[in-house]
Amino acid sequence: MGITYPGEMQSVYPALERILPLVRKPIQYVGGELNATSKPWDQAAVRWALMYPDAYEVGLPNQGLQILYEVLNEREDVLAERTYSVWPDMEALMRENGIPQFTVESHAPVGDFDVLGVSFATELGYTNLLTALDLAGIPLHAADRGDDHPLVIAGGHAAFNPEPIADFIDAAVVGDGENAVLALSDLIRDFKAEGGGSRAALLDRVAASGVAYVPSRYEVSYLPDGRIHRVVPVDTGTPWRVAKHTVSDLDQWPYPKQPLVPLAETVHERASVEIFRGCTRGCRFCHAGMITRPVRERSKATVAQMVQTSLEATGFEEAGLLSLSSADHSEIAEITRGLADQYEGTNTGCPCRRPASTRSTSTWPTSCPATDGVPG
Repeated sequence: MGITYPGEMQSVYPALERILPLVRKPIQYVGGELNATSKPWDQAAVRWALMYPDAYEVGLPNQGLQILYEVLNEREDVLAERTYSVWPDMEALMRENGIPQFTVESHAPVGDFDVLGVSFATELGYTNLLTALDLAGIPLHAADRGDDHPLVIAGGHAAFNPEPIADFIDAAVVGDGENAVLALSDLIRDFKAEGGGSRAALLDRVAASGVAYVPSRYEVSYLPDGRIHRVVPVDTGTPWRVAKHTVSDLDQWPYPKQPLVPLAETVHERASVEIFRGCTRGCRFCHAGMITRPVRERSKATVAQMVQTSLEATGFEEAGLLSLSSADHSEIAEITRGLADQYEGTNTGCPCRRPASTRSTSTWPTSCPATDGVPG
């Protein structure tokens, strides 16, 4: 789990700088975004490399990763940096020049961290993780990793059933990640403070804690049609069930407070605020709606404060309200009318006020009570 890596971090930037002129969009690899966090390497007891397994332009706006990034970096003894999938032209040059997968803050090799935390929004990210592991010099299969490799911990909607990637990850967080990453950080910090030990010993402790599911500590059997028949722990110290993490009161977690402002063009460039988790609809075909139950709303006061904080911290001129179905919030009319009144005349807008061809219904209600407008 990185116990044996050197105390001083070795940045790959000198080698990276030589190849940046040879790739498309080199700005996505240099870091330095507004509200990014850089912390002294040698003062951190636990070091996380957080990965969104897609390109920078897709990964940087991701709310889940930004929340965990901020939650972890608020801890004095924890350091969290970000890494994204590199484009094929950069991958080829990195392999040619022996440059490993790196973080964008300090350009530290991902293999030097204690944990590589990967947030899977969709299954399409699975193969991107494998590419990143290969570039980082981390064995693809968890069983082949040694004590000097980071723990690979998955989370996100596409890790809710970790079995498809069980051979390639060391653990999976099921459900909300805010409390889980802090609990894992405490566990790893204490393990290192006690003198450390083998990778197997650390995984035993993670499994016994129930904070995350450790595939290597369970035996999975299948039915003839491919469905899972039974999941059985391999020893008495491992719990039979790993509970889903659920943040009950979202008002107590108003993150991100300092959203990242991208240097390069990204798929979303606005102050986005999550107004609730879960969904009232209960559609059985909807994976996201089923696994994020129960519904938990943020109050209109907290939403208003988060919008204000995000706009002031970023300079964005547009705010979006995030959820699976924002129009289902019990106070959506009051929220949208309040925001419309508050920012009237400030050149701050919402996506539903843009031309129909550019609106995104995924970040704003299907109808906006503030303006009685219907997005196209």
